[in-house]
Amino acid sequence: MSDTLRGVIVFVTVLVTIGIWAPLRNQPERLPTGVIASETYFGVFTYLTLRTELKEPDYEMFWTPNYTRLAITGLVTAGLWTAVLVAVRKRKS
Repeated sequence: MSDTLRGVIVFVTVLVTIGIWAPLRNQPERLPTGVIASETYFGVFTYLTLRTELKEPDYEMFWTPNYTRLAITGLVTAGLWTAVLVAVRKRKS
C-alpha cells in the first residue's frame, strides 16, 4: 500500500470520527411564553443533548448525557481506529 493511500485512508477516518462525535441536529422552537428553546443533539448515537432556553436577559443551558450511548460511541470510534491502524500499518519486508 502506498503512503498516499495510507494518508487518504487516515484523513477519511478523521472526517468520519468528527462526524461520529460532532453535533448533528438542532431543533429550535418558540414557546408560548416567548422563550426560544433549542435542543442540539450530539453524535450519530445521540450521546448528549444540549437544551438551551433564551429570553432576554436570561439564558439557561442544560446538558443531558446518555452514558450508554456515549460508551457505544467510544467503542465504535475505538473499533474504527483499530481497524484503520491495522490496515495501514507498514509491514516489515
